[in-house]
Parts: sequence; C-alpha cells; structure tokens
Amino acid sequence: MHYGNISSYQTGVLVPLFSLRSKESVGVGEFLDLIPFGEWAKKCGLDLIQLLPVNDTGEESSPYSARSAFALNPVYIRLQEIDGAKEILGDKPAKENKKFAKQPRIPYIDVVRYKRHALRVVFNAKKDEIAANENFKKWVEQNEWVNSYSEFCAHKAENHEASWKDWQKKVKLKEDDVLFQKWMQWVAEEQFLKAVGELNRLGVRLKGDIPILINEDSADVWHYPQFFSLDNRAGAPPDMFCYSGQNWGFPTYKWDNLEKENFSWWKARIRQAAKFYHAYRIDHVLGFFRIWVVPETEVTGILGHFVPSVPIYMDEILQAGIPRETVHYLNLTNYGEEQLKNGFGSVADNIKQKYFEPLPNENSRYVLRSEYRSERAIVSLEEEQSIKDTLLNGYWNRVFVPSSTEEHLWPYWYWYNAPVLLTLPEHEINAIKNIIKNNETKQEDLWGENGRKLLSVLSKEVDMLVCAEDLGAVPNCVPGILQDLGILALRVERWTRDWKEEGSPYIPLSQYPRLSVCTTSNHDSSTLLGLWNEHDFDRDFYWQQHFGQSGKAPAVLDAECVKQIIKNLFFSNSLLAILPLQDFMALSPKFIPQDPEIDRVNTPGTIGSQNWSWKMPCLLEELLSETELSECIGELSRIRRERNLE
Repeated sequence: MHYGNISSYQTGVLVPLFSLRSKESVGVGEFLDLIPFGEWAKKCGLDLIQLLPVNDTGEESSPYSARSAFALNPVYIRLQEIDGAKEILGDKPAKENKKFAKQPRIPYIDVVRYKRHALRVVFNAKKDEIAANENFKKWVEQNEWVNSYSEFCAHKAENHEASWKDWQKKVKLKEDDVLFQKWMQWVAEEQFLKAVGELNRLGVRLKGDIPILINEDSADVWHYPQFFSLDNRAGAPPDMFCYSGQNWGFPTYKWDNLEKENFSWWKARIRQAAKFYHAYRIDHVLGFFRIWVVPETEVTGILGHFVPSVPIYMDEILQAGIPRETVHYLNLTNYGEEQLKNGFGSVADNIKQKYFEPLPNENSRYVLRSEYRSERAIVSLEEEQSIKDTLLNGYWNRVFVPSSTEEHLWPYWYWYNAPVLLTLPEHEINAIKNIIKNNETKQEDLWGENGRKLLSVLSKEVDMLVCAEDLGAVPNCVPGILQDLGILALRVERWTRDWKEEGSPYIPLSQYPRLSVCTTSNHDSSTLLGLWNEHDFDRDFYWQQHFGQSGKAPAVLDAECVKQIIKNLFFSNSLLAILPLQDFMALSPKFIPQDPEIDRVNTPGTIGSQNWSWKMPCLLEELLSETELSECIGELSRIRRERNLE
C-alpha cells in the first residue's frame, strides 16, 4: 500500500498484536481488534499503528521466530467471525477465554493449541463447502507460497511438530490436512484485510515489521534450501550488554544464490507485506550491510565474523615475519604443564588426559582434542561449571578465528585483550596489531556496496514507506546510504548518545535525522518507567544534560513527568515519533503499574514465559472510554503535528 505524502510531523503507537484485548478476542489479540484500536488511535490524533511481526510461528511465542516468511499466524483469527462457527462451537470460545483471562500474561501455547483445535473443528464441519468455494480456490491460485507452506505444516503435524530435520514419517499427506492449512491462511488474510480496510477508512496507517532472518525450522528453509546456509548461524558481535555476543540460531542467506534468481524470494516477501501495510520496519538492517556469522558448532556469538568482509590472508602475516607455527598458536592456544595446573588445580592431570592431546612435535605442550574444539562440545561435558568455564576461557584465548581454508583468517573480537598475544615478542605483537588495524579500514567500502545493493531491492519493490532498525555498532557507511534510499533510521532516545565522547553525552533532539523514527523505548528494552528504575541508568545526567532540568531527577516518574518527557521528545527533528503503548498509557496514573517490569515485552538473552506475553491492562472497549488519556495524547500529537515542517 502507498503511505502517501508526509506534510507534517507524525505520531504513532507501537503495540504487539498479541497484547490487544477485547470482549470478542479469545486468549490473545486478534486481527479484528485492530478496528477498535484504530478508533482509539484516531481519537488520540495518532497517524499510524506499528505492529510486531504477525507471521505464523507455530507454538513459538516470539514473533521473530517465524515458520514462514509469508503465512499469517492463525492464532490471530477471530473464531466467531467465521461463517457458521458460532453454531459449530457454541459457547466454548467464551468459556476458554475466561480461563485465559484469569492469567496475568498470555499462556501462548495453550491459546495456540485451543484455537487450532477449534479451527479444525470448524473446518471439519465445513470442509466440503470450503473445498468447493470458488473464492477460496482463486485465492490459492494467486498465492503460490501457500502450497509449500501447507505441505510443510501438514508434515510437521504428522511428526508431532518436530523439526523437519528430524522427521521420521515419510507418509503421503492427507488432502484434508493440507487443505486445512490453506483454509486457515485464507481466513486469516480475509480478517486482516477487513481490519486494514477499516483503518484506511479511519485514516490511520499501519506499519509492519519484516525480520531479516527466518527460523531454520520453517517452510522457506525446507522448500528453498538453496537460499540458506545451515553451516552457520546469524547473531550479533559482543557489546556493552553482552560480553560473548549473541547467537540467534537462525541460518544465514546465500545471497549469491538469491541474486542469481533476481532476489525473487525477497521481492515476493515484500509484495506480500504490501497487501497489509503502508510502511514497514526492516529488522536489523545492519545485517544487509554485513551480518555477524557464527559457526554452527558454537553456542555464543563470540567466535563469529562479519560476512561479507575482507579477511586477513596468511601470506600477509607471513610476510610480516610471523612464523606459520605462531599463527596456529594464535588460532588455538597450546598450554604447558604449569599453565594447566594453574587453570585446573588438583584435577589438572585428569582434565589433561580427558580433553587434551600433545602438540605435534612438542610433548611438553598440549592443545584441546579436536572433538572438544567447539563451545557446543565444551558446554555439553558432564563436568562442574568451573571446569567448563576454564575450558571455554582457554578456547577463547586466541587472536584469530579460523576460516574454511588455512589461507585466510578473521580477527577474534577481543584479540587485543587475548592473554596469548602477550606471550609473543614485542615486534610480533606490533606486527599483528598493524595487520589487524589495517584490515579494519578495508571493510567500509565492501559493506556500503553490499548494503546499497540489497536495500535497493527492498526499498524499490513496492510503494511502502521503509524504516530501518539500525541499532548496534553502526558502520560509517550506513547513515548516508539510508538517506540516499529514503529509508528512515531509528533513534531510541536512551541510546542516542555520542559514545565516543567523554561521558557519552546525549545527542540533541534537534540533531536527530529528519528521515528517522524516534521513540522512548522498544520491544527489547524496558519501558520508560522501567528505565527509570534500572540501577545503571543515570537519571540525574539524563534529567539535566538531555532534558534540560535543574536539580536532581525525581526518584519515581509520575504521569506528569512522563508527559513532559514525551512532549520534549516530540520536539525532535525526526519525521515520525512512534511510542510503545505502555509509555502512552503511563500518561494516566490509573495505568502506572507498581512494578514496571510487568509491562516489558521481551528481555533479550533470556528464555521464559515472561517474554512475548504482555497483555494491555484493560480491554479495548475500556480504553476507548478513557477520555482523559486520549485527550492528553491528542494534545501531545497536535503540538507535534502543528510544528513547522521545513
């Protein structure tokens, strides 16, 4: 869909679809809940609603772990809206919802299982009618992706939802099982488009979210293996929040194969999104410039490297006077008897016998045996955690990360702090430093060329407004290329700081790029209220240096303080300001929770039912009657809209 011209500063609200609640929804927010939510957004003077991804994720609650790049999540279907379903299901949906509603967070797996069961009951009662429906048959013909997706889902059901790599049964699929999967997608799309039509009528735009990556256990990886690499996993390098980096567990792309087919898979994915959205967010846009790739054998992200990137060639190291044996030593550290004893104490001899072998031609020095040269192997050992930690630290004690060939290497992220580096003669240390520093300067042009090529494909395929999530260690080439392509950047206020300057001062709101989206928080961070309680957040520095107030910051944010902070942010230079629903609701004392952590959507690096299960604190029908809150938001959005857009 076309976003349209932007003639004023615009304001929006971010909400996970699953978090919405209405009298009609069962256990989780539904596509049709977007209609009353759009009415509320209209009352508040908001221009757009932003969603997290709504792709099918099976029983996985994270919306970023999709089993299809195209299919919608059937859990968002409104059962009662299906023709004939009320008579078939009776009052069972309402009874189930009473059980779900009693829980403080969304019991996602229980909701998914119930709704898919109920959908199958409806399908079984109507399957002859469904199979003969000309509109349904025409839709299937127009959506080629649904065939492989439906076969994939039917196979998974036959194999008790196991990963396709572990499927045991190779049976002929029942036609009804495949048809059921297609029918759910047809119903989901009909209901989503109905909601989108109402939003259009209201003049409220919809912004979607397209994750860069796709689950390994997905219809796309299963059906298009030529486009994905299963030898490695995507992630993020170490940063101030995570010492060992991140391993997301998702396969990376074989971009050369995608390019050979003119990026048809990606283009089709963007066109599918354009059915529903006026704008979309590109998740982890930095991955289109260069993505952090981790070998499949590793658990953390610490031993990854960027792809694409210019490697360090062995010849370059040898020409600098570093012997090949030293390079191997910097790639996999070897240890003497004394070092092993210092590391493992009284059990050193036992550990050496079990996990180490003599270095060739050096019987007094030892290296890890080949079968233990991976994080996965080490963390799987039946040893005390202290032993595994020592083995891991030894495995990480390196300057280089090996590649598929001995002729080139990648720098280890913490190469400059590696103890093994300090064991070299000073002239060799300096030579290594110069080689790695020179290598760093060779990357920007390659990354810029790669990012421009790939993002041009995405941004020019359809007429949606394109926004980017450009958080993290941003290469220097990124801002200019986003600007050239008309892609909006992202500015999360708490992280928009000059990290290279002493004290890391906040960047003034007036210096935010015009082509950007600004916000108070996002789904992976604490809310504004939660930020205020974080032990490492310097409230006074924010209050004085960024917010421009005198004296100490208040110990607790009340609704009036929240209003002033949002109002201040709304004077940024960003074209769009899109705030999470939780931060807007904090403008009312009624919705300020005793513990702000309950309003958090996700905590990266953690697993548990607390993630991806947040419910809005009231029904949508009740939210629509909160006149004071909607008037407060309306005042803020009006002030922003009426600012002069030069």
